[in-house]
Amino acid sequence: MKFKAPLITLGAGLVVAGVLYTLNVDLSNDVEKNNAAANQAATTAAAPASSQPAADPPGSAAAPASSAAVGDGGGNAAQQGTVTYAGAVDGGAASLAIVVNNGKAIAYVCDGKKVEAWLNGTMANGQIELTGAKGSLKGTYGSGQAKGNVSAGTRSWGFTIKTATAPSGLYRSAASLRGKLDASWVVLPDGRQVGVQTRNGETSEAPPFDVNSRTATVDGTQIPIEAGNPAAGSGY
Repeated sequence: MKFKAPLITLGAGLVVAGVLYTLNVDLSNDVEKNNAAANQAATTAAAPASSQPAADPPGSAAAPASSAAVGDGGGNAAQQGTVTYAGAVDGGAASLAIVVNNGKAIAYVCDGKKVEAWLNGTMANGQIELTGAKGSLKGTYGSGQAKGNVSAGTRSWGFTIKTATAPSGLYRSAASLRGKLDASWVVLPDGRQVGVQTRNGETSEAPPFDVNSRTATVDGTQIPIEAGNPAAGSGY
């Protein structure tokens, strides 16, 4: 009977220890379940974002190509291709045409009576700079137009002219036959021809020419007419 109390105490301790162990195990299981549930929720929430296709790298076949200005270029590089600008100067006292091919340009300005000048130079980076024996031209280009100032002899004009399609442009009688007809023309977008000729040392209004056959008739002789072409260096 002396050992009954300690045995009862020991038994009670073992019961308490068993209860605490069970509670600890249950608590650990609950924590693991809660962690697993949280991980599952995070994975589910992230799944839609990871399922999105990755963007195609620039320059790849699937990536959209970026647009770039061509032709009259936006003024960031040499003028590409062949482009013609034609029109009247400010006030209409003279006509001007500019033809540019891959950055190299020629121009012709005349009043249709006596004043005229052939010019050549460059068009690049939005700037125009042309010179010649009888005049000069400085200006800018972009958005389908050219603008600036042009001079011929003692005359000078401001101008703003737009791109034009054939037969608009600048023309000159063939070099081999300039002994019979030395003439140059600006053909405006409305079809009008403004030109000057030199014959026997005299300058005057140039005769009309056929824009389809590119010929002019002088004293019964057909004279071939050449379009100004900066690439070939013709026209000046």
